[in-house]
Amino acid sequence: MKEQTAIQREIVSFVEDFVARYPAENGTPALWRKPLVSFADARDPYIQNLPQLINERHMLPQDFLPSATVVISCFFPFLPEVANSNIGVEDNMPSLQWNDAYGVTNTMIGRLNEALAAFIRSRGYEAAVPEGVCMFQDILMSNWSQRHLAYAGGLGTFGINNMLITDSGCCGRLGSLVADIPAVTTGRREVENCLYKKNGSCSKCLSNCFSGALHIGNLDRQKCRTMCDRNGTDSCGKCDTNIPCAFAIPGTV
Repeated sequence: MKEQTAIQREIVSFVEDFVARYPAENGTPALWRKPLVSFADARDPYIQNLPQLINERHMLPQDFLPSATVVISCFFPFLPEVANSNIGVEDNMPSLQWNDAYGVTNTMIGRLNEALAAFIRSRGYEAAVPEGVCMFQDILMSNWSQRHLAYAGGLGTFGINNMLITDSGCCGRLGSLVADIPAVTTGRREVENCLYKKNGSCSKCLSNCFSGALHIGNLDRQKCRTMCDRNGTDSCGKCDTNIPCAFAIPGTV
């Protein structure tokens, strides 16, 4: 693998430091392990084809920054105690710790994106935080898929739970922004991280989905949404906790 450019190394250090300092500086509990950062080629045909792959309203990096060269994706893996709190909760509800972590992490990602964009600009480049990102309620799909963008940058591969399985597992949150920095991009991974896709040996995420929304090759988005609404949350988290790929690629630790 080619060595990253100087600005890429600075960005990785900035993200790691920001996340490490965030709990003490903002009065939140420690929630995350070391973040992962990837750099996808903004002109990668895979990314340019996302409106056809995801939905026709999916946006492109150039919609936010015409000069964009990369999509910077970050994965923020939860600490084991956060994920494990979500196991065996009464009536299959998400744990309070899980719900709180989900909300705190979303806020942290927003603040990181703004700070990182400002940092990149201070180095003489342009950066943009995606604006107008939303979930279309009629199809329950986003116009900016964090998972597919991170996949394009080689951050991981998809499990049958539709989550991205990274080197630090799938239990966490993703964020991204676009920039025009010089970058060495890695491209998508060729080896599957999901045990089911490798050899059919695991489907625990499916059995964890008590709503019955998750099936091989298919997610009933409406059924999943209905269950989350019942729980008063944006994520029940059962399909990415208490599974072999929650914290690492199975077989690597």
